[in-house]
Amino acid sequence: MSDMSDYLEAKMLNATLRGTNFTAPAVADLHMALFTADPTDANATVNEVSAAWYNRKPTGTWTSPSDAGDGSTESTNTAAVTFDSVADASVTVTHIGIYDAATAGNLLYLTALDAPKTLDIGDVISFATGAVAVQLD
Repeated sequence: MSDMSDYLEAKMLNATLRGTNFTAPAVADLHMALFTADPTDANATVNEVSAAWYNRKPTGTWTSPSDAGDGSTESTNTAAVTFDSVADASVTVTHIGIYDAATAGNLLYLTALDAPKTLDIGDVISFATGAVAVQLD
């Protein structure tokens, strides 16, 4: 996951180049979202899964930044992130994102899945410990 949202890009540039303070979100506020199409850096929330069974899930804590081995620096999730089982209709998930809130809030990072994942009724999507890496180059 290496794409930053427009929101986070502006906050980082203002903080590092203009001296504008940026208060990072609390780790407890970080939530993963599922998308049926690219949310884009501009945060197209219309692409977030919309179903009675769905809600964003807390990401938990992240590892200290380290060398990813490809010239980038990364931090990975330290706990599994598991969504509720699909209850009403199949959905195909194409992207994930990290928000600074359980609802509404600001999209921080986003990425496409390696391959779209179709979830049928009763299916659960989960991301194992270390499976989600935020990488910056």
